[in-house]
Amino acid sequence: MPIEKSQIVQKALDILNRDGLEGVTLRRLATELEIKAASIYWHIPNKSALLDEMANAILDKHFNTYDFQNDERDWEDWLNTLAHELRAAMLAYQDGARVVAGTHPDLGQVLIKLWDLTIRVLHKTGFSYAMAATITVTVTNFTFGSVIEEQSSQLPDTGPKMEPAELPLALRSALEEWQNENNDLRFDTGVRIIIKGVRAELNAQSSS
Repeated sequence: MPIEKSQIVQKALDILNRDGLEGVTLRRLATELEIKAASIYWHIPNKSALLDEMANAILDKHFNTYDFQNDERDWEDWLNTLAHELRAAMLAYQDGARVVAGTHPDLGQVLIKLWDLTIRVLHKTGFSYAMAATITVTVTNFTFGSVIEEQSSQLPDTGPKMEPAELPLALRSALEEWQNENNDLRFDTGVRIIIKGVRAELNAQSSS
């Protein structure tokens, strides 16, 4: 029976969760699916296209019940929801953030829907399309970066690192306090700061 593209993508996600992003190769996929590489190339031409398919599958699994048409939302609630749900979707897979953040926007169907919905919500609030796009990219890029760092910190650290005593005092004190916070708290704080900045921008726009 011919292999389906969905089977290839699912096997790639299985390998991702088991071995991380470096373990996902077309050769390994062909070996584990017990098919010839040509059968994969028929559906997916290269590694970049495979990662795009994987990114969309990761997001689709999490957001497949979302109503992307309803833009009658409170903009603050939606930006908070967008950031936290996007984070949850990527954390569901080892190296999920690296996969999703590296996708090509024109191929990431779910990411396009999320961006489009967010821009419409912000535009209805009073932001120009350009400013709505800037806010949308700021929230998503912050989320990508935060989760990439979060997932990277879970890997073994084999490189050289400075001893605390070698760091400047202010930086050492800040890192000691920061390390006492968990990832959820750090992320919540970052999202809250962004939303406060967006609110200040909206207030300044309204008073000008």
